[in-house]
Parts: sequence; C-alpha cells; structure tokens
Amino acid sequence: MPLLITADEAVSKKQLVLLDRPVTIGRHPDCEVVIDDNSVSRRHARISCEEGHFYLEDLDSRNGTEVNGSQIRGKTRLFDGAEIGICDIRFRFHSEDSSSDKPLTTRLDSAAVKFKTSFFFAEEADRLDSSKIVSQLELSSAKTLKDSAGDLKEKLKALSAITLSLSTAWEQDEILRRVLDTLFELFSDSDRGFIVLVDKTGEITPHQMKTRRPQDTERIRISRTIIRTVLESKQAVLSADAANDERFDLSQSVVDFKIRSLMCAPLVDADDQPIGAIQLDTLRSTVAYDQDDLEVLATVAIQASLALQKLELFRQAEENRQLEQDLRLAQEVQLRFLPQAEPQVSGYSFFSYYRPATQVGGDYFDYFRLTDHQWVVVVADVVGHGVAAALLMAKIAADARFACALNHADPVKALEQINRSLNGLNMDRFVTLILGYLDSSKHEMTFANAGHLPPLVREASGVTHWVKQARRSLPLGVSDSAAYFSETISLQPGDNVLLFTDGLSDVMNSQGDQFGMERLAREVELSPNRAPESIGKAVCQAAKNHLGTAVQHDDICLVVFGRNQ
Repeated sequence: MPLLITADEAVSKKQLVLLDRPVTIGRHPDCEVVIDDNSVSRRHARISCEEGHFYLEDLDSRNGTEVNGSQIRGKTRLFDGAEIGICDIRFRFHSEDSSSDKPLTTRLDSAAVKFKTSFFFAEEADRLDSSKIVSQLELSSAKTLKDSAGDLKEKLKALSAITLSLSTAWEQDEILRRVLDTLFELFSDSDRGFIVLVDKTGEITPHQMKTRRPQDTERIRISRTIIRTVLESKQAVLSADAANDERFDLSQSVVDFKIRSLMCAPLVDADDQPIGAIQLDTLRSTVAYDQDDLEVLATVAIQASLALQKLELFRQAEENRQLEQDLRLAQEVQLRFLPQAEPQVSGYSFFSYYRPATQVGGDYFDYFRLTDHQWVVVVADVVGHGVAAALLMAKIAADARFACALNHADPVKALEQINRSLNGLNMDRFVTLILGYLDSSKHEMTFANAGHLPPLVREASGVTHWVKQARRSLPLGVSDSAAYFSETISLQPGDNVLLFTDGLSDVMNSQGDQFGMERLAREVELSPNRAPESIGKAVCQAAKNHLGTAVQHDDICLVVFGRNQ
C-alpha cells in the first residue's frame, strides 16, 4: 500500500496510508498531516492521486517544497522511495509496489539535526564486556582476508559484486546505497542494514539505511555503544544473539526490535583511521550470522572504504583544479594592477622585474604622473605572500595613488595617510613601502621610506652607494603615530637608482647561502652597460644563477630607473 513516512517528532502522523483522497500537509490543525514548525506554511503542500499515480504540489508556501533535494514547480509525480522535503522535515514516499519483502533504502544525511542524532542513536552503557563478543576481526587499509578463514567462494562473490558495483559510483550516497544493496543480496536473511560515517568534527552520523519492512523506518535506533567500539578498535564484531548479549543490556535499539544477531565492520581510510561503519542485523531467532559472514562483511567494508577514499581523492583533485584555476585568474588580475608599460619621462629610462613566489604575491610597484614634470615611483612589500598578501597589496595600490594625488609635494604626508588607512583595518600585517618623487625638471628624487630597504644608486662612474636616512621609520600598519621622513638626492647624467624588495637580496641557494645586499651592489657595479634595462637584467640573472635549483621562497620585485646621458 502507498505510504508517507517520517521520523520527525514535529509531525502529527509518522506513517500515513495514502488513499485516493488528497492529503494536505501544513501547520494548520485541519491538515491531514500537521507539522508543528513555524517555518512551515499553514497549508504547505498537497499529495493527490490521479489515475493510480501520486503527485505532490506546493501550495504557494513561503519556503517551498522539495523532492529528492530539488525545488518543485507545479505537480510532481512521486516515485517509490522519493524523499519529500518541507523546510527541515523529511518524508519518504513508498508506492503500492513496495512490499514487506522488498528492501527499502533511505538517505539519512539530509534530515534535520534532531532526526540524525537524538532519534537514531540509543544511549547505552559505555563499557562493553569483550568476553561476550562471539567473533572479532581486525581491519586496516592493507588487510587481506585469509582464504582458510571462511568460504572462499562467498568472499570472491562478495568482492566481485561490490567491486563491479562501486566502479561506476561517483557520489557518496550512491556508493553507500550500492554497498547496502550488495549486502542484502549476499545476506538474504538480514532485516536491517545501515552505514554511519564520522564527520570532520568527529561526530557519528547515519547516512544510509536499508530495511525489508518499510514500517520499521519510523522506529529505527542504532546502538551507539557497538558503533563506538567498532570504530575505536577498528575490529569487525559479531554477536550471534544480541538479545542475550550483555553488551546490549538495556539497549533500547535491541529491545525495540528484538535483534537476534548482528555484525558490524569499520570503514578505515588509507591512514588506518576509522571513517565509518557498516552494520547488518536480523530479527529472527532462527537466523544467526557466523564467522564466514563476518569475513564477507569485512571484505565488503574494505572495498567500500576504498571507494570512499577514491571519491575523496577525486573531490580533492577537483577542488585543487578549481583552486588552480582561481589562482590563475587572480594572477591575471594582480598583474593588471602593475604597470603595463614603462613610463615615458623625458630624459629618463625605466626597467622593472616582478616574480611572485607563488601564483599571486604581496610585492608591488607602480609609476604614475602627478604633474608635467613630477612622477611617483612606488615599491612595496606586504609581509608574507599568497592570496592574503595579494589582496592587501591591491588595497595599498589604490591607497598609494589616492594619497599621492592629495599630497603632490610631500611624500611624507602621503605615507602618513596610507599608514592611517592600513591601521584602520586592524589587521596583524604590516607593509614596507618606499615612495620616490621624481622631478624631471630639477633632476631630483625625494624618497620617503616606511621600513623598506634603502635605494641603491649607481653613479655614472660605476660607484654604488645606499641612500640611507638618518632616522629609520616603522613599516606601515605598525602604529598610527609612526613618523616618516624624506631624503632628496640629485641625479646626474648616467646615474641609476634601484628600488627592490627583500625577496631579491634574500634569494637563497640550496646550500643556504643568501644572495645578499653586498653581492647585489657588486653586480650593479660590474654591469658593463649603464642603461637601466642592462643593469636590471644583469642583477636578475645573477640572482637566478645564485638560486640554481633551489625553490624561490619570497616574491621578487625590482625597479631600475636612470637619467640618460
């Protein structure tokens, strides 16, 4: 007979036989199925029979109605086993084709929280008497069952059936359903079967259940004690007579169903950590599982564990693929923040190099014009690298342009404004940044430095020196009251200035030797050509040669500009 079944305590009728007359589901007392839940509409949905088929329709409810996880529109035909979702309430529809001899498979993971925990698990004594265990079988990810321990034919049959069945399953629910289907074929005397999984928080959650009697779904309870024992010991266990087994003394799950025999096997991952369990039980006193049956269940459990691990690996691979795609897009976006061409400044040439340690980085450089003769050169380094640093870099890029636009003649005030903006985020991150105001008419460069490495000047004669300030300044984001200072230098024909992040000077080879500031300055001095591009490329090549086969651990940014002859 057609049935509508639920296990939710908020529903007035846990089991309803569906006849030809319509059945209204809702919060109003006049409904055939009343749900005591304020999220449910007064008249939420209706089930009707037309020409022997049952249909579900939503009655313009506030939160909608689902069938098998999808929102319905208009009348939707119900097929055997369909799951009906009304807010957090779950119903199961069984057509008249269902019989007491036909197993019913039910998903449990999408039910309400109270449906998954307090309803299904029966609390029992915490301690088990191991002497009452009829049989135990240790499982691990590398376990191989001995042929002599049971019927080889049955084991091969089980292994072949489950392997074939699971080879084409790519969803967790489908894997679990097929496992139970296979087990019910192998153990035709089983009355119930269910699979629980351990979630990321360590909670044990029922995910799939199968029974030969649909009416049993309302009263299903699971022995929490036996599940915990199996998971903790990683051993499959067998009880030939659960009703008289002291492990289940006063267990509501056993009393309710008069369970005679049960066996339970853990699911373990590649690290031999328990990820769930499979249990089968029977209610008939004339039926009892034996050691061979436990071996077969263990064989199926191993294959089910492998299938779940394969699914997890594919899921991780898909997540990694999506992450890689997102990072490539982020890299493209970040590179758009950087100058797409060197600035055209009369009498000056520029060169830049940028290489993040990962796909996105926290280093940053920029050029922009303030007046006809005044340009700004910015080089910054956000502490760390990766996505978080790249996002902060994007903010610094916008703040720098805005602050410099408001403070044409004073890089110190621009730094102070950027610092206030960064401190307002209350982030545990800081940024080193150097601002250079280039006046091409006066051939002067005024620097304001916020904890960054000093500029390196290569004079036309080839001599190098660092532009060091008398007073050091704190990086941006350390203190609202940080003080900043400026330093002005004159640029003669042939002079070049290098601004860079510590990722360049800190390049480390496989022996742990750093490239270093002194070696960097020496490479600049040794460059035979005084053009910024030649100097920049010579330095980058020297750093690359020093790195060798080692891994780059920090972002690298270099800007070289100089006054032409």
